[in-house]
Amino acid sequence: MLHYQLQISMATIISMIGIVLSILMGFRISSAYDRWWEARKIWGALVNDSRTLIRQLIVFTLETKVTGKHLQSMAYRQIAFLYALGQRLRGQPDFSVIASFLYTDEWDDLVKRENFPNLLLLHNLYAFKKLESEGHITNFDMLRLDETTARLTDSLGGAERIKNTPFPIPYSHFTSFLVHLFAMLLPFGMVETFGYIAIPIAICVIFIFMIIEQIAIEIQDPFSNKENDIPVTAIANALEIDIKEMLGDRVLPFRNKAHDGIIM
Repeated sequence: MLHYQLQISMATIISMIGIVLSILMGFRISSAYDRWWEARKIWGALVNDSRTLIRQLIVFTLETKVTGKHLQSMAYRQIAFLYALGQRLRGQPDFSVIASFLYTDEWDDLVKRENFPNLLLLHNLYAFKKLESEGHITNFDMLRLDETTARLTDSLGGAERIKNTPFPIPYSHFTSFLVHLFAMLLPFGMVETFGYIAIPIAICVIFIFMIIEQIAIEIQDPFSNKENDIPVTAIANALEIDIKEMLGDRVLPFRNKAHDGIIM
């Protein structure tokens, strides 16, 4: 009878765990970055569609009797929409910063409501419909404005989906558990080969894994009002400048700039 003796060293076991953990950490940070990048693309679409909306309004009403003040009210409402959406996603309930963009009675009514940004889009659509009923824009113009507003609504829903769908907790906790388990076992797998030199080598390897995990934690929620989040306030500020330039305003707000490499 033949007898086989299987010997597996501690170093081999640790190496196998490290390979599996490396693959898992790759998926971990990739999934977190996908959420962050999708959020950034959504905000890019919001900016582009907002510019398109105001450009359409300006061109469609160019040869009509629509006053500059009326046009400004709709454009300012769109600026307020982007500021309000950013604050809502970040859980900042104080919307007083956008009060200056709205009529007083409209502000008093909307500030009491739950979904402020969604209602701002609705109020603008009411204003577009009134332009159509008064003969300032054609049915085709109204259709174009409605399509642009629908895209804004899609982006609004996409941003809310990311905010309201937390990163899977078991995925995060299981990955964190494996990283810490690997950190405890790694020195034992290296000591046979490297001796005391295994200590600094193990520290460096463990540090890399923990940094990767921390990066994933930092970017997995792009609207948590932290340094590495989507700079929604700066984006809204840039849009405000663009829209006011389109309206012909000469006095423009200062553009938000990064402080210590951070822009919010």
